[in-house]
Amino acid sequence: MTNTTERPNPFTPLAFLPPALASQLEVSRYLIAATLGAYVWDIGLNLGNDYDLLFKHKVRFPTIVYFFSRASTLAFILTFFIFTVTPVGNCNALVLGFSISAVLTQTSTAMLFFLRVTAVWYPNKIAYAVFSILWIAVLGASLTSPLEIRGAHIGPTMYCIDTVIRGSAEAAAIMPLINDTAIFLAINYRILAHTLVADSHLARLRAFFGGKGLSTLSQALLQSGQHFYLVAVATHITVLVVLKMPHLSPVYHTMLGIPGFSLVNAMACLVFRRIKFGLISPDGMSEIPPTDFHATANPRSLPLHFRRTDATTLDLERNTTFPLEVHAQKEARGSENGADAEQDVPYSINLA
Repeated sequence: MTNTTERPNPFTPLAFLPPALASQLEVSRYLIAATLGAYVWDIGLNLGNDYDLLFKHKVRFPTIVYFFSRASTLAFILTFFIFTVTPVGNCNALVLGFSISAVLTQTSTAMLFFLRVTAVWYPNKIAYAVFSILWIAVLGASLTSPLEIRGAHIGPTMYCIDTVIRGSAEAAAIMPLINDTAIFLAINYRILAHTLVADSHLARLRAFFGGKGLSTLSQALLQSGQHFYLVAVATHITVLVVLKMPHLSPVYHTMLGIPGFSLVNAMACLVFRRIKFGLISPDGMSEIPPTDFHATANPRSLPLHFRRTDATTLDLERNTTFPLEVHAQKEARGSENGADAEQDVPYSINLA
C-alpha cells in the first residue's frame, strides 16, 4: 500500500478509496445535503400550518404522530448527513443513531397511512385488523436496519463509510412498499365503489377501464389526495429496485433510501395537513365545497380558508373505539365591512 506521505493530500478520505467508490461517495454526499436542505425548506414553509396545528386545534393522537414523524425524519436525514461529511470517533455508534431514526420515521409515517385508511374504511373491522397487521409488519421489518448496517473509518482518517448491507435489509423497503400499496389500492377501491355507480364489481371495473365516469373518478382521487400516495408508492418501488441491483455498492444502496423515506414522509404529512384544514375529505368520499384560498394577515401562519355564503355547520364527529375520529368544525367570521351576507369560513378538521 502506498505510504500516506506520498499522497498529494493524505488527509483527504477519498484518496483512500478506489476511484469508482470515491465518486459514488461524493455523489451521495451531494444528494444527502440536497435532501436535508429540501426537508428543512419544507418544514420552514409549513411553520405557520404547524403552529396552527399546535395552538389552534386540539392536539390528539394523530397530531402527535404527525409531529413525531416530522422530527424523526429530520433526525434521520441529519444523522446520516453527519455520518457522511463529518469526522467522528465511532462510526458504528452514528450508524446505530440513524438506523434507530429510520425505524422511527418508517413506523410513524406508516401510522399516518394507517390512520387515513381506517378513516376511509370506517367502521369496517376487517380492514382495521388487516392494516393493523401490516403496520406491525412494517415495524418488524424496519427493526432489521440497526442489525444489518455497519460503518468503518476510511483509511487512517476519521471519516466514515457504510460497509455492510446484507440482503435481509431489503425487508425494510419491501414491507413499507406492500403496506403503502395496499393502502393506496384500498382507498382507491373505496372511492371507485362510491364514485362509479354500477350494479356489480365487474361492471364498475368495466366502467373504470372503459372510461365511463373516469373524469369523475379522477376528480375524486385528486380530492382525496391519492396522487400524493401514488408518489409514495413509486418512491418505495424505486428504492427497492436500487437495492436489488447487486453491482451497486452499499453507498448507492443507502443513498436513495434517505431521499426516498423523506419524500414518503413529506407526502403523508401533506395529506394529513390537508385533511386537518378541510382541503381533503376525511372519509375519502364526501364532497369538498368549492374553495377560494387565501392567507390570513398573520405572517406567522398560513391557514387556508373557504369562502362560502352559508354558515351551516359541518359535523363529521364519530363516536367510535377506533383510533381515528374525524371532526370538522366551521367558525364563521364576519366580513370587514360588517355585512352578514357573505362570510369567510375557516375549516379545521381534527383527527383524533
